[in-house]
Amino acid sequence: MKLIPATFLILVGLFLTAPYESDAGSFISWFLAVAAKLGVRLVENAYYARCNTRNAPPGISCPGDVFGMGMSRSEAPNSAKAYASLVGDSLCAAYVRNCQIFRFSEQRGK
Repeated sequence: MKLIPATFLILVGLFLTAPYESDAGSFISWFLAVAAKLGVRLVENAYYARCNTRNAPPGISCPGDVFGMGMSRSEAPNSAKAYASLVGDSLCAAYVRNCQIFRFSEQRGK
């Protein structure tokens, strides 16, 4: 019986933290912000990731948020790891966690 409330809380948490697709302006702005950080244009059907680099040990300088883009769901966080190593210390890729990954489609904004 305790599993049902925990599952319910997880689902509610996921719902509350997901971007609002019905608010097309703010959802498109999420993609635009990630693309701007990467210095790329939005590409139809590409996956965009925003991750964080928490819990890096002292002495390793990592940015708080890192960004990635790829044509598959697995390429986007790998790109974020490369970005972390590029803008921070070379060891930052090992601390990339908690990625939000979404597929861009122009139909979402219409």
